[in-house]
Amino acid sequence: MSMSKMKNESFDLHEDVIVKILCRLPVKSLIRFTCVSKRWRSIIISDPQFGKSHLQVASQQGTLCPKVLISIYPTIKPIQGQIPYPFKDDTPWLPSRFQSLEGYSSVNNLTFPLEEKSQRVMASCNGLILLGEYYKSYFKNLSIWNPSTGFFRKIPSPSFGCEVTKSTEKKKHGSFLYYGFGKVSATDDYKLVLIKPALGDFVDVHVFSLRVSLWKVIEAPSSSCSGWIDGQGSLSNGAIHWINYPIYGVSDPTMVAFDLAEEEFRQVPLPVFNQNEDGVHLRQIRIQVLLGGGLCVWSQDLYEHSEFWVMREYGVPESWVKLIQFSRDDLPDEFTLWSSWDPTFVSEGGTMLIKLLDKKELVWIECLQEENPVCSAQYRIEEFPGAIFDATLYDETLVSLPEGL
Repeated sequence: MSMSKMKNESFDLHEDVIVKILCRLPVKSLIRFTCVSKRWRSIIISDPQFGKSHLQVASQQGTLCPKVLISIYPTIKPIQGQIPYPFKDDTPWLPSRFQSLEGYSSVNNLTFPLEEKSQRVMASCNGLILLGEYYKSYFKNLSIWNPSTGFFRKIPSPSFGCEVTKSTEKKKHGSFLYYGFGKVSATDDYKLVLIKPALGDFVDVHVFSLRVSLWKVIEAPSSSCSGWIDGQGSLSNGAIHWINYPIYGVSDPTMVAFDLAEEEFRQVPLPVFNQNEDGVHLRQIRIQVLLGGGLCVWSQDLYEHSEFWVMREYGVPESWVKLIQFSRDDLPDEFTLWSSWDPTFVSEGGTMLIKLLDKKELVWIECLQEENPVCSAQYRIEEFPGAIFDATLYDETLVSLPEGL
């Protein structure tokens, strides 16, 4: 046998073996390997089954790489006397810009397929980002984007009262203020949920299945979403969650979940929060999914005492555990003057990433037990005149969707 033939046979591995090896490598390495051959590029970037298998292996081995998607929304020029806001109907916007932040300072500018569009990040699931263009109180030009691979797929617009023509511009039109995005594991389907507010007894829930590429409308009692204050719902345990506040303040807030598999609403119990010494129990409650997918809520009372609670066993009221608690006075002195802040994520170990909306900064806070919170790192968002920013946690994956899904 010739030496050249021995060499070829020694390294001629079956493709199934190669795929199994590749499934155990990090996304960053696999992206580099796309230049090995056209076949490798096709497997890594374009094969939905490979992306699904890679996600499954990474989830089982705990090797998923979470990143922060920084979305920068610059305006053409600031509106005189107004502070630009990303979802304001009459604000002129330049094309959105996106950056990926890994760790504390490793930042990459991302190439977005439609640079002329002012896309907004709506939600993320398994590395797929749901995008939409906000106009007249609803989202249009919906699409799915994987920042890690460049995968991009448009979602057909719903055909029920979203487009505004000149003849209907001054009339009341349908608006979608509440939305969510997630995966149904049992059917390997991704679903988008848009909910149109209503004044009657029922509300229309619009559900788009990417598996069948169809919209359908589900009628639900309007009491299910009568007092929501957050447009974006939080994904956990196969359901989208919102906090429902009573309209007239006559009862305590509740948590409402829309089950993506059953396509119906249900209530999820909230923790039993402690009242202050003077009996005041008014508080702001926000859903903040724990890094890794567990259901978590953030509570802040009138005196700016913050608590993070984690539900260890989904749906079981007794499984709520207080993960973190601190007051504004416990924070480092240089941060006590924050006028507006929002948590992006919180980890099991007590690491919290927050957005300083006024200062355009991301700040990592370490909340160790029985110790005051400390700042471990800061990242300043690149300045754009009149721009605002948002930050969304996503997993670096190779997930894509096959044609027809």
